Amino acid sequence: MSGNGAAGAADGSVSGVRITDLHKRYGDTLALDGLTLSARPGEVLGIAGPNGAGKSTMIKVLAGEVTADSGAILIDDVDWSPAIGASRVAIVHQEPQVFPNLTVADNLLVGRERRRFMRHGLNDDERRLMEDLAIADVADQRLESLPLAVQQRTEIARALAQDARVFLFDEPNSALTEDESDDLFRRMRRLADAGRVVILVSHRLAELVAQCDRVAIILDGRCRTELRGDGLTQDAIARELVVGRTQRAAASAVARREGGSAGASLVLSGWTHQQGEFRDIELDIRTGEIVALVGVEGSGARELVRSIAGFEKGSGRIEVAGRQGSRAVAAGTGFVAADRQESLFSNLSVGENIVSRLSGEITSFLGALRRARMAQLAAKFRDSFSVRVHNLAQPIRSLSGGNQQKVALAAAIIKRPEVLVLEEPTRGVDVASKAEIYTLMREYASDHHAIVMFCTEVPEVYEAADRAHVVSDGRLSPPLFVAQYGDVESLASDITRLERHGMVEALAMTAAPD
Repeated sequence: MSGNGAAGAADGSVSGVRITDLHKRYGDTLALDGLTLSARPGEVLGIAGPNGAGKSTMIKVLAGEVTADSGAILIDDVDWSPAIGASRVAIVHQEPQVFPNLTVADNLLVGRERRRFMRHGLNDDERRLMEDLAIADVADQRLESLPLAVQQRTEIARALAQDARVFLFDEPNSALTEDESDDLFRRMRRLADAGRVVILVSHRLAELVAQCDRVAIILDGRCRTELRGDGLTQDAIARELVVGRTQRAAASAVARREGGSAGASLVLSGWTHQQGEFRDIELDIRTGEIVALVGVEGSGARELVRSIAGFEKGSGRIEVAGRQGSRAVAAGTGFVAADRQESLFSNLSVGENIVSRLSGEITSFLGALRRARMAQLAAKFRDSFSVRVHNLAQPIRSLSGGNQQKVALAAAIIKRPEVLVLEEPTRGVDVASKAEIYTLMREYASDHHAIVMFCTEVPEVYEAADRAHVVSDGRLSPPLFVAQYGDVESLASDITRLERHGMVEALAMTAAPD
């Protein structure tokens, strides 16, 4: 890609990254529309914007994963090229881009021609990095057998191990714990202090304010404004991102009730994980309720939610709308995984993904596809879920991560399951789309359904759930009714206390007099 000059130092040189008039189109979708932006060494530049704004496309162009249609990129006054991208740019993706058939250690070394893929090929710094990121103990295991959080930490280790000039972090901590996130942010700051260029894409406003020196707001493929200094606040970012419809959606999302109607949509009794991640779970979820199961990685919360949808094996009693048996449970539940690629078909179009879980409604008596009905249903749910797409025939891969998440939700809801099971429902989704998704969840629960979700973010629990249970060491806490909390901080305090002290405190809470 050839540059046409950029402002820089007195001698005309440009230190860091300079993007000028960048354009990129995917079919009918204009992802980048003249994006102009600079990132300087020594600072952490934050990138904020709604889903489909062009954030991830910009990151992929810088990393050499996508080719821009036109525009200029300079890195330290040198025209960008694939060789420059490969040697000077390191990236951590929102969805981990790893080699599942390789071990953790091999993934750390992939693309590094100076050494063979062998464990002893790791140097001392790389071994120390793996230990710091808690992946050393699984270094010889294939990634396909390991959780999403381990995959994300592996990609972070691979990026940090590179001697790169530019480090790109695209929602890098969506599967990390709070402590792991803090450690990552410290490493990012050290990279900046060492004169590297660090760019962080995040939908978490508090992170952007706390970690970044400057935040660029990207809307419709352009950099609309930048915030820095005293002007860099969560309210300022939100004002740029959240307007009109989103504000109404947020107001609607906070409406809640303590418990739903009398009928139980989901019942668990003596529910125990086959591998021991949780045990003896007793849980009833009523029609109309949204229930959050909260826990850090390793607590058993994630496995518990996935077991309800049949993606982890459990024993005991499980009922969905009064029916037992694996077929009845499968027929009565819809599931959206944290890794949205687990819920989508990457080789299908947007419309085909939306209707992918239907059968009778889109086939004729003889089994032929009713394409007109498919298109009608897909268009209806596209509009209901505000999926930003110009054409339902577009490949699902062409959508931003947030819009892919909306498609995954639409595909799960379209068959109207009694219980909707969500694993981190807004992971990697911007603040505007979060409010819309919470509203859709509330509307679905209110229409005689129930929702159970695994959450790692307390604000999500506060905004979306009626009650929460903390999972600690595989055991379930008594309920925390969200409507009883006047602010998110007090809810966070109780959740944190239960996470730290586990069932000892939970039992004490249960036994305490009124």
